[in-house]
Amino acid sequence: MEREQFLNKIRTNLGPALLPEANPEHPGPFQGPLPADASNHDLVQKFKQELEALSGHVHLPGNHAEAVRMVLEISRSHGAQRILAWDEAYLGLPGIATALDEAGVAIEGGHIPASGESRPARLGQLDGVLIGLTGAVGGLANTGALALINGVGRGRLASLLPPVQIALLPVQKLYPSLPAFLAANPEATEAASNLVFITGPSRTGDIEMTLTMGVHGPGEVYVIMIP
Repeated sequence: MEREQFLNKIRTNLGPALLPEANPEHPGPFQGPLPADASNHDLVQKFKQELEALSGHVHLPGNHAEAVRMVLEISRSHGAQRILAWDEAYLGLPGIATALDEAGVAIEGGHIPASGESRPARLGQLDGVLIGLTGAVGGLANTGALALINGVGRGRLASLLPPVQIALLPVQKLYPSLPAFLAANPEATEAASNLVFITGPSRTGDIEMTLTMGVHGPGEVYVIMIP
């Protein structure tokens, strides 16, 4: 496409382009840090508010059994027959592997061979997995972000490859902000090769201001707060 045609296309599309509507219940611009002594209730409500403003979903079960039921309900609602999951020891929800198995949902491990013919074969096997199930080492209440440390038994593909992510976040691992998280977890940056912060579903905006969800990661993110 010639340069002038390209620029004219941008001018034409910028006029009618619309940004996504803001959540009317969101308080607006950043209001400053939460107090260091904020209660668990305040942290949960702020985290929920921020993540839902970014099109995420937050569930607040009353106990572990209810949390297990929520994972199963989300899986059924998406017609998932397989889940790409972290090892149960890193999920923080005992019994979830058994419950998924009894419900007929197969659990796929996240190990991918580093090289050789088995690598593309394994990636092909994971194609079509609809849901990734992960734990989380923390949540940032002021932004609605999840902190994930990847490693053996905690494959990063579970939070990248499937179109839907379910993250299990213990309430006691909520922090007011990133500095508070790092102060409480000084080893986090050296615990593994990969520490990531996930803030809502993946979204990409192009030069024509068209917002697309789920391009570089899950298009839907569900966070289940484990009491």
